[in-house]
Amino acid sequence: MPYPTVSTPDNFAQSGAPPSKLGKRTDDEKAKDCQKYLLVLAQQRLFWEPQIDNIIAYVNHGRRFITDKDLWPGQPTGQYVYDDSAMLARNMLVDGMVGYLCSRNQPWFALELPGTFNFPRSSGMRAWNGKRVDEYPQVQRWLQDCQTVLYSAFNRSNFYDVSTEFVSDGATTGTAHLLIEEDIARGAINFIVPHFRECFIATNQYGRVDTNYRVYRMTLRQLSEKFGFDTMESVDQNFKRDYENNMHSEREVLHAIYPREDYEPWRIDAKGKKWESTWVYRKGGKILERQGDGYDRTGSLRSLSLLGEGGYDSMPIITWRWRVNSDEVYGRGPAHDAFVSIAQANQMGRTNLITAQRAAEPPLVAYSDLRGAIQRGPNGITYMEANRGDIRLRSPQPLHTGVQQLPFNIEFQDRVRQIINQHFHTDVFMMMSQLANQGHSERMVVEQVMELQGEKAAILGTRVGNLQSEAFDPLIERVFSIEAAAGRIPEPPPILLSELHGPVEVQYLGPLAQAQTRLTKVRSITTGANLLTQIAQINPAALDVVDTDQMAREAMDSVGFPVSCYRDPKMVAMIREQRMKQQQAQQEAELALTSAKAAAAASKTVQPQSPLRALLGNGEQQ
Repeated sequence: MPYPTVSTPDNFAQSGAPPSKLGKRTDDEKAKDCQKYLLVLAQQRLFWEPQIDNIIAYVNHGRRFITDKDLWPGQPTGQYVYDDSAMLARNMLVDGMVGYLCSRNQPWFALELPGTFNFPRSSGMRAWNGKRVDEYPQVQRWLQDCQTVLYSAFNRSNFYDVSTEFVSDGATTGTAHLLIEEDIARGAINFIVPHFRECFIATNQYGRVDTNYRVYRMTLRQLSEKFGFDTMESVDQNFKRDYENNMHSEREVLHAIYPREDYEPWRIDAKGKKWESTWVYRKGGKILERQGDGYDRTGSLRSLSLLGEGGYDSMPIITWRWRVNSDEVYGRGPAHDAFVSIAQANQMGRTNLITAQRAAEPPLVAYSDLRGAIQRGPNGITYMEANRGDIRLRSPQPLHTGVQQLPFNIEFQDRVRQIINQHFHTDVFMMMSQLANQGHSERMVVEQVMELQGEKAAILGTRVGNLQSEAFDPLIERVFSIEAAAGRIPEPPPILLSELHGPVEVQYLGPLAQAQTRLTKVRSITTGANLLTQIAQINPAALDVVDTDQMAREAMDSVGFPVSCYRDPKMVAMIREQRMKQQQAQQEAELALTSAKAAAAASKTVQPQSPLRALLGNGEQQ
């Protein structure tokens, strides 16, 4: 995260020029180009949609489907789910990852400058001094102040409210999106988690998502607030009439974000923004329309109108993929891996339910004249005429179904559910509670707890690392950029402005992110300290090999000890000097007292019967 960096929201008053490779284009041509590229990206995504709909149906049925033409908000869901093991596993994974990585109740990141100053020759200072930039007190204070501002920004926003939905999308659909916009009027940041069906992405040559076309619906009131009433009237001649009839009716818009080809960082207009932003008003039609098993028929639009152009200094929408194959753009999550077992568990639940219902309410066979006369309730009696020819049918008889027991027993179902849980790593987050239930009544020592947390981090290490690099790093950079543009980030100390240094980096402090690092570092420090103590019993001079001050700092840092609680090195030196003086004074006082006692004893006359007299007498005899 470089400093300084400045970001502003979309600016429609300063429209950027079109890319130089395409030449001068009209607004209609720009809108049609966006629609053309949207259809290309939508065509590429079509093959993912059936599988995503299946995952939504069985793992996250609260989300609306992609391909359902009759979807509406608040519709009943889950009608075809007969086993909710996958839902429970997903909830456990999501709550565990959010709680262990970015909880509201504890610090989960810190800023650092791990590099060293590279002083130019003209400064007269050495280029390498072996000291990290963030070890300087003024730099530490500035980083602490920046962290305070960022935590305040997150607390004022709705980030902690939508973070579970963001992680849930990554765990189910495999690809999650997070839109980060500043609400200037409130001085706060707003986070939105768009649905998978809204976003169409593309990657650069390094496989990083740098293009996002989002198609979604906005009410007429929202359109008027964002773009202005006059702008909306200019692109839709019926806008005023529709607004007066029902301002809450919806229209479809396209928001395209992609790297600016004609980026000129020294400019203050839209061309000075790294990311180009184009808004298109799409009236009528659909993105793509299926025809049977085909995926290539495109819908028609009655009109396309350019609403505005702007830009961003930092990417406003983050795309995180749980796991991505090298030849694919969209990600795959644990729901993709576990889908065979999810479908199997659902089918077993359905079969068992049907079988149990047939056993409890079997089909019956009876004479037609008994219609309406059969009493099927408890203790019900059905009266029949005695002259019936077939004595077997004097009362309704069950129709033989051949069902003796449920086709899938509990053990078989539990085995499938266990496979689903393993795909979602639920055992990682239930490890501590499982140990408690197994009779571990004694208090667990710190080393055991750290061992368990380290094992958790090892199991989910790759997924956590991907979440941090692809989601949390750009997230914190984006928030830092917004706060810097608003003037809430404090001015850096002069040492950072006058000398060359590396970018600000992020260290993650969540229990899951730090567990493995903490386990490794603390284990090495404690093991080395214990070994050094044993060696010092033989040769005390061995303690001189280790810098105990640095060892203490490393140990405290590994357990998340706040940097603000450290004393300044100068203060530590003063305390030690004062302590040394006190010890010297005490030693001098003790020496003086001992000398005084010796002098007093020497001035006394030796008694005849004292041991000293005997010694003196023996000496005289010798």
